[in-house]
Amino acid sequence: MIPALGRISLALLFAMGSASPVFAQTAYTRVLPASKVDFSATQMGVAMHGHFKTLMAAVDFLPTDLAKSHVSVVINAASVDAGSGQTDDLLTGSDWLDAKAYPQDRFTSTGFTPAGPGKFWLTGQFTVKGKTQPLRVLVTTHPAGANLVMDADFQINRMAFGLGTGSWADTGVVAAALPIHVHLVVAPQG
Repeated sequence: MIPALGRISLALLFAMGSASPVFAQTAYTRVLPASKVDFSATQMGVAMHGHFKTLMAAVDFLPTDLAKSHVSVVINAASVDAGSGQTDDLLTGSDWLDAKAYPQDRFTSTGFTPAGPGKFWLTGQFTVKGKTQPLRVLVTTHPAGANLVMDADFQINRMAFGLGTGSWADTGVVAAALPIHVHLVVAPQG
């Protein structure tokens, strides 16, 4: 189960034409288990996919005061699942996520900018393996029944975060770009 630490109100996003007034008045407070963080990597030309089994998300979007809006996503580094125990052990080890020394990776927002109906730019700080870099991602939203879906796709340069050291440092072995997909499903308050 994925705990929710905040609420989201969508009046601004849906007032721009992407939903009915009912959604514009709804506050969302519970991040549902369907939420996930997926990643990809390319090793010697072969794509590998995985996800993190444990995350916490806090969303506080105030459409009338974007300066007070906030999103944070915290990932349990040891919960990585790349499809095999051997690969998971490698990824949680010191060359990659170093989950013992850095048990959590996180994104913490610093601001929102509207980007059109159901979309906004989210800026913030992304911390992995104790290294923090600025990050700007485009978030798209849409209703799913009574819930709200928030999706973001972006890439990080693994070298900027010290991911893949030692024999894994060669970007000819594992590409520097790591695509990431964040999918949050948020239920209404109540």
